[in-house]
Amino acid sequence: MTLLESLITDLRRLHDALDKSRDGLTSEQLHTVPAGHPRANTIAWNLWHYVRTEDNVVRFALQNRRPTVWVEGGYPERLGLHPAAQGTGMSTAEAQALRIKDVPLFVEYVKNVWASTETYVRALTPAELDRKVALKFVGEMPVARVLAQVGVTHGFTHFGEIELARTLVGAAPVSS
Repeated sequence: MTLLESLITDLRRLHDALDKSRDGLTSEQLHTVPAGHPRANTIAWNLWHYVRTEDNVVRFALQNRRPTVWVEGGYPERLGLHPAAQGTGMSTAEAQALRIKDVPLFVEYVKNVWASTETYVRALTPAELDRKVALKFVGEMPVARVLAQVGVTHGFTHFGEIELARTLVGAAPVSS
């Protein structure tokens, strides 16, 4: 298996896990602060933050400032959420206050981001994986590392938070 094949496989696994993490949840469960903990993030925030991050990194950072799916699809206006925010640097209170009012529309956005990422990654060449890019919060690194660290590792970290949060809001975990 090549590095590129591994990235494609791992991103697909991540996307499938995050898609399943919404299964069977009510809007209330999506937006409940797990165990009422003053520093915990909701499932909705974790999903929104990760998808927004992937969208920003893959589209804007890796594709020479290409407009994000978020902006192209008019999702900030349609979902009533901030056009530039992605959760990084938000206070806990701000994160806990985030509400996804139209879950089906949000799911449409998620599916469009996954499709955009897959199209981009499948078109990469091995040489392109070595191209260095600078990211605001983590510095300069090769495209392969961006996809592995900011994509796969970051995404599965949030999936772990969501798994715990599902249990704390009364839902079964996805991976059992």
